[in-house]
Amino acid sequence: MDAVWNAVLQLFGEYGASQTNLILMKHNLKPNYAIFRCSHKALDMVKASLASITQINGKPIALRVLGVSGTLKALQRQKPEIQI
Repeated sequence: MDAVWNAVLQLFGEYGASQTNLILMKHNLKPNYAIFRCSHKALDMVKASLASITQINGKPIALRVLGVSGTLKALQRQKPEIQI
C-alpha cells in the first residue's frame, strides 16, 4: 500500500491523492492479487499510478489491472477465481 500511495503522490501530489479516496479492500499473496476501492472519478489516476510502480522494497515488479467493477459482487462475477 505504501508503494501505491507513493506513486499517487509522486504523479498527482497531495491534492490529487486526496481525490482518489483510495482504500485497500483485500490482498492475497498466494495468487498475488489486491482489490482497491477508489472514486470512479479518479480511476484513471489510480491506474496510471499502479502502472508507474516498477519496484517494491528493491525488487522489480509489474502491476496490471485485471478488472474494474462498480461493486464487489460484480467483480466476483467477472473474476470468479478471486475470492472476496
